[in-house]
Amino acid sequence: MAGAPRLGQRFVNHPASTGLDSATEDLLHVPEPEHIGTVSQERLARVIAETVPPPPWEVDPSYDRHDSDARKFVKVPDNVTLRWLNPKLVSQTGLRDWQAVPAKGDSRFTLKLKTMAAPDNTIRRGDHHGDFLAWMWTAWVDSRTHLKRARVDRQNRKSTDTMQATQAAYNSGKFGRYVKGGEAHHPTHTMAEGRTMDKD
Repeated sequence: MAGAPRLGQRFVNHPASTGLDSATEDLLHVPEPEHIGTVSQERLARVIAETVPPPPWEVDPSYDRHDSDARKFVKVPDNVTLRWLNPKLVSQTGLRDWQAVPAKGDSRFTLKLKTMAAPDNTIRRGDHHGDFLAWMWTAWVDSRTHLKRARVDRQNRKSTDTMQATQAAYNSGKFGRYVKGGEAHHPTHTMAEGRTMDKD
């Protein structure tokens, strides 16, 4: 169609133009790559190791001493254990000897990130209705852990004793002369404790 504009027509009608704008021409005149040499695997591994910093638990021996990330945000004594508690769960079960870490007013605790302070003087993650930070003496936590372990051991022994007593009652004819109990094993191998599992 005569008179209709065509893409690139401005460049085609200009005798000195190649039909490309200056930015495209610059891209066409880049220097050719040069072969400088080869990098050994050892050198490459060393460069990567220098680029990626080591994990903090390898640099700081005390990093893995506590199982909460709360110490990044608040300074507390070393003999204190911190936990993030869910307010809804606490409303059902209670604090169970945990105490809320105050955002201010207690010299034992220093909040590093002031934006985590809630209006009720607690330390919250997320919004002001999120989990709040609580503390307990580490000796108390260890004592409670021992009590829980002893209770689990008692329950395991009780279930084993019940199974053996039932087996003996079957074999003694308590449930009739034709009713016999088969071989029974307590499924202790199905029980696992979190502290014994590998953490990947």
